[in-house]
Amino acid sequence: MRRDFLDVGKSWPHLEAWALFWVNRIGELFHLNKQRLAHKTDTEEFRDADSKLRQAVADMSKQRDVELEDKTLHRACHKVLTSLVNHWSGLTVFLDNPHIPMHNNPAERAQRNNAVGRKNYYGSGSVESGYFTVTMFTLFQTLKLWNVNLHTWLNDYLCVCAELGGNAPVDISAFLPWNMSTEHLQHYRTPQNAPSDSS
Repeated sequence: MRRDFLDVGKSWPHLEAWALFWVNRIGELFHLNKQRLAHKTDTEEFRDADSKLRQAVADMSKQRDVELEDKTLHRACHKVLTSLVNHWSGLTVFLDNPHIPMHNNPAERAQRNNAVGRKNYYGSGSVESGYFTVTMFTLFQTLKLWNVNLHTWLNDYLCVCAELGGNAPVDISAFLPWNMSTEHLQHYRTPQNAPSDSS
């Protein structure tokens, strides 16, 4: 939502002050939530900070509704505020669930490599390349969930393929984390096998 307000300010310079007003209100919510999370949930400090946060959210909701009733409101502003209404329940989940972050930046960062590289991953644009890419993403994410170093795993797997004359092994069960012995699995988790920052 913050991006949407900023886009309005960039696209319509005379609405920049309006857009920044809302961006600052969103920033205030982040600040108040940070203060709330600085305390344990069963403390008086948390309850006090929680009350201030909820009041700020309520004030934002009221301001939103008042502006939407204004017949002279610019169509771009109306569109963003309507979107705010439509997504309000999802945007305010963090109020009753402090463990849920206010934004989805971690999820977006986790997908960034896939998004940035998507133009390179599908080769000529064939459907087969697309299926291959999806398969590899699924494989790599599974290995990451098992804390397996991808570089080490791929090196071992490709070495076996080379020994088989460039063919994939018929039985890949030995390469699946849940089939590995504790010692074998530890091999893929050894710190010295981790890639450097320049990898």
